[in-house]
Amino acid sequence: MPIVQHQELRRFGYDVFKAAGIPDEDARIVSEHLVHSNLFGHDSHGVSHLPRYAQGMKRGYPSWEDREVVKDTPCLQVINGKGANGIVAVTKAVDIAVEKARKCTFGFVGLNHVTHIGRLGDFPPRIADQGMVGIVWLNGGGLFMTPFGSADRRLRPEPMAFSAPRKNGPPFMLDMTMCTVAGGKIEQKRLRGEPMPEGWVIDRQGKWVTDPNVYGDDPENTGVAPLGGLQFGHKGFGLGMMAEMLVGPLTGAGCTHVNDRGAERNGNGTMVLAIDIESFTELETYKDDVEGLAQWVCGSRPLPGFDKIYAPGEIEQAKWTKLIEDGIDLPDGTWEEFGKASEEFGVALPKTS
Repeated sequence: MPIVQHQELRRFGYDVFKAAGIPDEDARIVSEHLVHSNLFGHDSHGVSHLPRYAQGMKRGYPSWEDREVVKDTPCLQVINGKGANGIVAVTKAVDIAVEKARKCTFGFVGLNHVTHIGRLGDFPPRIADQGMVGIVWLNGGGLFMTPFGSADRRLRPEPMAFSAPRKNGPPFMLDMTMCTVAGGKIEQKRLRGEPMPEGWVIDRQGKWVTDPNVYGDDPENTGVAPLGGLQFGHKGFGLGMMAEMLVGPLTGAGCTHVNDRGAERNGNGTMVLAIDIESFTELETYKDDVEGLAQWVCGSRPLPGFDKIYAPGEIEQAKWTKLIEDGIDLPDGTWEEFGKASEEFGVALPKTS
């Protein structure tokens, strides 16, 4: 597998997206988002998406500037993105939410009709960097997660990400789905020719599926288990249902279901929430409090096989530090797709280490 430095990946992504015909700022935002996902160790949301994104942009690229503001009050805004790029849209929505929170304590932005928003964990730390608590929820992605006790795909991954500022380092950050694994991680297993662990995907006989190709080839009889698996999956399933009820209607995207003609209906809403800490307490008081929590909890004695106890977001920061120096290893399948994109868009391939 080729190893590529992050600067080369940023350059390649930016050049490809520019060649696809999108604005400079948008090309930079999307390219950096994808590369940052790899640097934080989330290859599932990284540059493997680059060729597919670029091909979609080439076919047509609705502008964020053409969005429709459906509702606007001092503390909230609901936006129909009219097909705008999801990564660009949520990046812009973060700024709107922060501005409203500064005036009204809470700033809410609901987005509907935007494309794939990428890695949710990219966005809440931007809010935390402004001295606020940031939360992003999504009822987007394809039908994916099974209800507890079934193998039928009825729910989306239902991801959420949360971030809070801290005193001694980058913001705390939790980014998770309400199911056992994100779909991109299954795709990474397929690209790398690796089996999935038991506990990710279940079939209609209640057996674990370890071949990622089976998950892709047999959607009628396989699905991703809710968080908690066969024993405690009622928890992940319940959280997924509540995420649908919260995000879908409030963003104007609607809850996920299939209509009587068999067509998938609604969903794919994004909720961005900023909470101004200084409306409640001094920011430094808050940071002291949560830093004390982290020191108390992460000072626990590790079990055998564990090096240390990490606070949310610290593992990603450690991976970032390592990969900034070492470079990012790309699956051969991704590199082949890069080669096709290089030819299609007339852009030089990244240099390898």
